Formats: sequence, structure tokens, C-alpha cells
Amino acid sequence: MLETIDFTQTPPGTEPERQYYFIAKLKQYVKRESEYLGRPLCAAVTTFGCQMNARDSEKLAGILEQAGYELIEDEDADLVIYNTCTVRDNANQRVYGRLGFLNGRKKKKPHMKIALCGCMMQEESVIKKIKRSYRFVDLIFGTHNIFKFAELLCTMFESEGMVVDIWRDTEQIVEDLPIERKVSL
Repeated sequence: MLETIDFTQTPPGTEPERQYYFIAKLKQYVKRESEYLGRPLCAAVTTFGCQMNARDSEKLAGILEQAGYELIEDEDADLVIYNTCTVRDNANQRVYGRLGFLNGRKKKKPHMKIALCGCMMQEESVIKKIKRSYRFVDLIFGTHNIFKFAELLCTMFESEGMVVDIWRDTEQIVEDLPIERKVSL
């Protein structure tokens, strides 16, 4: 289905068709970057938090695989995503610590992309801190628009600087997107 999408047309206005359009577009960015680097791009999705975060991470992983990323467990990936939880301050501090570590990695690999999502990103004070202290982060989004992940990654590839897309609330639920299950049910 992804190969039949026509990019001369505007993106569909309905979901999930719109997101499949952006998965196909993201696949082009991944292919171009892979050719430039001379190897496949890899991505790591790290989950900080609850079962809901784990389920959302499976959705993120499924979209990444459809777009052509190889999934790995190592933060030495070309794209590192932290799916965050904010139940305890300790989780926040772990995320900030890992971001400090990634800053050093990104200096050695300027093409590396870093994305943050999850409920921690829904907090205004967290966004302010990241904008101030972690300006090397490429993409921040919350819990309500996780279905837009491929679209947001395309925006990230097309933009200079940090992309922030936080929704306070939504009534929109989008199903039928790719998913990469970690545990069989």
C-alpha cells in the first residue's frame, strides 16, 4: 500500500489514511539518509513507565519499521525515542540523565535524531526545561497525538531546530496503524 501513495497529491484529510501517507513519505527520508550513510538507519525506543507507555512504544516501533528503520536496543541508534512517564520525579530525573548522555553521542553523530514523547512531555515545566537545557532534542510530542508520529517525524526531517507538538486533549482515536508487539498475547 505504501508504494502506491502519490506525493504529488496533498495528504489525505482523514485518518489513518493521512498517517499512511506520512509513513510512506518518511520511508523516503529514511532511504535517502541510509544511502547517504551507506548503511540502514536504526532506531531505539526506550520506555520509561507504565503498561500504557509500553503499548504506545509498540505503536512507535511498528511505524518505524514500516518506514524502514531497523529496531535496536542500543542508544547508539540514528533515532532515539524516549517514551516518558511522570508518575514519580525519579523517572523525570532518569530521562534528564539519559538526555545528558545522548548530548555527547549527538556531538559525535550530528545526523542523530532525538525524540521525546509520553506524559512527562504533557507538563509545561518539562517543555520549558528541555527548550532551555536540552536544545539538541529534535522532536517533542505528548500522549494525545502519538498517532501523528510519522507526520511529526517528517516535519522533523523538513525543519531546522526543535519540533514541539503538544495537545492538551483530544477526542481523536486512530486505530489500524502499524504495531510491533514485544510480547505475544
